[in-house]
Amino acid sequence: MKAVIIGAGEVGYELAESISRKGHDVIVVDREDRACERARSLDVKVVKGNGARPELLNSLDLKHRDHFFAVTDDNETNLVTCSMAKAARCRTMARINGLEYISKPVSTRFSNIGVDFAISPELLIAKKIANIISTPAAIDMNLSMGERINVIEYKVMRKSKVLGKRISDIALPSNVNLGAIIRKNDILVPRGNTVLKDDDKLIVMMDGVKGSKRMRQLLGTKRERKHQNVMIVGATNIGINVARILDKRGMTVKIIEVSKKRARKAAESLVGLEIIHGDARDKRILIEEGILRIDAFAATTPSEEFNVLVSLLAKIYGVEKTIAVVKELGLKSLIETVGIDMAASPQLQTAQMMLRLARELNPLKAISIHGGDLYILEMNVTEESKILGKSLETSNLPNECIVGAIIRGEDTIIPSGKVALQKGDEVILFVLKDQISCVEDLF
Repeated sequence: MKAVIIGAGEVGYELAESISRKGHDVIVVDREDRACERARSLDVKVVKGNGARPELLNSLDLKHRDHFFAVTDDNETNLVTCSMAKAARCRTMARINGLEYISKPVSTRFSNIGVDFAISPELLIAKKIANIISTPAAIDMNLSMGERINVIEYKVMRKSKVLGKRISDIALPSNVNLGAIIRKNDILVPRGNTVLKDDDKLIVMMDGVKGSKRMRQLLGTKRERKHQNVMIVGATNIGINVARILDKRGMTVKIIEVSKKRARKAAESLVGLEIIHGDARDKRILIEEGILRIDAFAATTPSEEFNVLVSLLAKIYGVEKTIAVVKELGLKSLIETVGIDMAASPQLQTAQMMLRLARELNPLKAISIHGGDLYILEMNVTEESKILGKSLETSNLPNECIVGAIIRGEDTIIPSGKVALQKGDEVILFVLKDQISCVEDLF
């Protein structure tokens, strides 16, 4: 398979890295020297130039390319380049910013001009933030295996029923598999005699949403209330859409916005919700607006620094769940180590969605956790796989690698060591970064 990526920013780099690792021929195009230099660290061809120029696109021999990703910051560039690529019969995906263009996280509304899938980073991350806030004790969620498996990160709180217990003594639901434990700056492979401690983060795999109620009972700090109080800082497209989703789910939502213009616009869009014009860095305003009674807090302004600062303030005031929107993927792990529960990246969410939509490319579908030290991988068992026909306990997978789930046809298997892998199995694993190559080699 051959792919072209227009734009070597955070989204383009993530796509290029995942697709090229599977041995596909990838060309990356960008106008900026710095972005091109970074992309050259990957095993891809890099072309410096304006991807919207017909002569440059013609030089890429698009008729012999299979997939085309337009992920620059400019909507018009993405739409125009996809249109030209579709004329060459490529499968096309475009990153589209701004709600005036798109009203769904993934849309086919531009298919008549050559865009097979238009993806909205703002709507994707808004939906994810709303889902995290709506799920007690959860601090991150990802869909895998065609959205059949939930990968959820839970936090062990001081009043959790599992606190101080050995894993072997915890009655986890039958469709839930515990894949890893993040304890401060360490990654632990869960064993039966591992005792859970306060602030441990549990990475679990779950078949659909079955078992989520039981996990809430085990990990929740209090009885789930009918109404949950949520504060959002930043009346951006992301903040407004998070508020809209949570309001529909019956939560009490308040937005604080420093810009009078954006606050007025949000008030017009979110009739019935409380919109406060003020600076959330002012502790007096936070106190007056009830930060001490808030259950979840999301900072969604355009400024990463602002989002981090006010999220840390919310944590100091005792908010259990804090989320900060960030753009640079390199900041995500750093931010989550200083006390903020989740760094939400629209760019990473966009890249992961595009990789799911490009299934025939069979890219390395990898979700990084804990600063990129731990990955969740999706792998397929083929006729050439060294692991074919072997049970998990005889498969030669690294000792620190855990198979979380197997999709076999219509069935979802939470496996034991006796399960043998068959051709066509889709396997999702927890893998340390330095073991990825070893696992890929077995598959």
